[in-house]
Amino acid sequence: MEPFFQFRTAELLDNCQTNLQQQTGLLQADTTWRSPDGGSLNFTDYFMDGLQMTYLEGQLDKPLQAELLVEKPWIAFYYQLEGDMASRRCALRPLHVGKGHQNVMADEAPVNTYTFRGEQTRFRNFCLHLTPKFFTELLASNIEWIALHEKHLGRSEPFVMLPPGTAISPAQHALIQQIVQCPYSGPLKKMFLEARILDLFMEQQAELSRRMPKPSSRERELLYSIRDFLDKNYADPPSLLELARLFGTNDFKLKKGFREVFGTTVFGYIAEQRLRVAQQLLTLTEQPIQEVAESVGFSNPAHFATAFRRKFGVTPSQIRRLPPTSRYADAVQLDAWLRQAKAPAYATT
Repeated sequence: MEPFFQFRTAELLDNCQTNLQQQTGLLQADTTWRSPDGGSLNFTDYFMDGLQMTYLEGQLDKPLQAELLVEKPWIAFYYQLEGDMASRRCALRPLHVGKGHQNVMADEAPVNTYTFRGEQTRFRNFCLHLTPKFFTELLASNIEWIALHEKHLGRSEPFVMLPPGTAISPAQHALIQQIVQCPYSGPLKKMFLEARILDLFMEQQAELSRRMPKPSSRERELLYSIRDFLDKNYADPPSLLELARLFGTNDFKLKKGFREVFGTTVFGYIAEQRLRVAQQLLTLTEQPIQEVAESVGFSNPAHFATAFRRKFGVTPSQIRRLPPTSRYADAVQLDAWLRQAKAPAYATT
């Protein structure tokens, strides 16, 4: 497991002691730095496939400049818990992260220089470095996350994602605390760290999503037009890519905007519309159940029955047991019948 970077500042290298602990799938490196001037820092690094996690704490009586030799491209989630960090050239721009603040950035520069300053001498930060490949694999598990990073994925360009002064959320603080105070050892330690790191990754995506700009009035109008189109074409809708092209947008914006405005995915909305129409047809017409299923887009009657029961709590055939004169009842009466239909039937003699 190779590190993402190496310190090459003499003041650090000449005054460091490192202890390595190799475990299954996990390498822990504990490093202590003591300055001749009185400052000291403790580094705890965990190395796992695709990531390096670093927790740094101690006291700095004066600013410390650290020059890092970068071994491979990285994407970092950086959290400044106490003190502050500044760089003249991180991701091709000056960067400052103050106490209680965070940022997400990526860089491929071979050398970076950072200045660490203590807050009343105290200094603490926490950072996750991920390979671009591992970062992309994590994003691929959720299409909404991909939309947050679409302009950066697949490009070898440095970036800083968040504006200066972005606070660390209480949930992020709590997860970082759990990670640095991990109570386990051996294989359980690796499992615990992986789980909490994944939780932190998910919370980071949620935080990014909350900070993304909301759809403009023009974009909302477009999304409502798309919804109206789906209301008419739910039985045989186009693919997501075709739908986006049809309305002059892209699939990432469509997926993200549709969920923000309507609270569901495009295909989740289509599924809901199919079942709503099916309930109306079963209630208000004598059309055979199989024909109802096909007319709303279900080619498999069994799949239709399962989806219908999951949505309404009763099967299509139970709806059909309602006396014809009662099928045209108002919504309150129909709901009362549905609750009765869910109740267990008892044999009578």
